[in-house]
Amino acid sequence: MKSIDKISFYGQRYSTVWSFSRVDKVRISIVIKLVGQGKKVLDVGCYNGTISSLLAHGNEVHGVDLSEKAVELARQKGIEAYVSDAEDKLPFPSAFFDVVFAGEVIEHTFDTDRFLEEIRRVMKPSGSLVLTTPNLASFGRRTMLLIGKNPLIEASFKNEAAGHIRYFVKDSLFDLLKSHGFQIDTFTSDVVNFDNSGKRFSRKLAKLFPTLGKTLIVRGSKTTGF
Repeated sequence: MKSIDKISFYGQRYSTVWSFSRVDKVRISIVIKLVGQGKKVLDVGCYNGTISSLLAHGNEVHGVDLSEKAVELARQKGIEAYVSDAEDKLPFPSAFFDVVFAGEVIEHTFDTDRFLEEIRRVMKPSGSLVLTTPNLASFGRRTMLLIGKNPLIEASFKNEAAGHIRYFVKDSLFDLLKSHGFQIDTFTSDVVNFDNSGKRFSRKLAKLFPTLGKTLIVRGSKTTGF
């Protein structure tokens, strides 16, 4: 997929108003706690600024997104947002942010190495990365695979595709983060789903068995001497 096609796809796919589902609310509440208060925060892939505006309660939040329309919507919410490709150089100096939040972004990323290098660059030495991504080994996806169904893996960018090109389980995500100088401080999940509608789920099971949860949620810090 050429760069201009990528820009066009995300510009169209992620430029509308977003309504939270019940599961979204669970995930976002966890993220808000992990980010904390009194921080300078970068929201990578800020979309229309919906989550950024929640993080802005008690924090200074900046955002970047590939979609011009999404950035425009984020700015309307008062977020200092910029059009930027997270796989390229981020428009910020080194060691600028206390926290970088990358929510549901890395699964869209072609060059995950460059993506994480830039995130690490803009983080302060004592900074944190809060990252969320769909779990390929969730309970629901394992069940689908067991009965011979596609476990929500996208084969093209047509129809209602979200644009996912990377798929992670706990170990593969941890290995990637550690290879780029991050140590994992927190690992959790949001819910364990029991159907495709997202209406039947358990938060308790996700806390007890996060590797079965819908979303992999991690907070990492810079490894010293990397």
